[in-house]
Amino acid sequence: MVWSATPEVHGGVLILALTGELDLAVVDELTGALEEAFERGTHGLVVDMIGVSFCDSSCLHALLRIARRTQAAERGFGLVAVSPAIVRPVTVLNLTQALPISASVNEAVAHVRRR
Repeated sequence: MVWSATPEVHGGVLILALTGELDLAVVDELTGALEEAFERGTHGLVVDMIGVSFCDSSCLHALLRIARRTQAAERGFGLVAVSPAIVRPVTVLNLTQALPISASVNEAVAHVRRR
């Protein structure tokens, strides 16, 4: 399984760009990447999932945990996604408040900065 996580900081907001397929085989590595991103994003965290083709429930749960941790630290959190493979489970499970979805990185960063 090939996947990647590439961090980049924009004015204190860390953008973590994910690519590939996210499933149980990579959840521990994903969790580590999310934790590291949380530590580096002083104003908030945006997880860019435009390059993700699949995300199973274990990885969705990892995203939910880091979103809650980020929000508990009074920092903003957002997801960037347009693929039904990501948007549909978040919407169907009514997780859009905890995992707010934007269509672009700029939109997500603006959301995070408003928090």
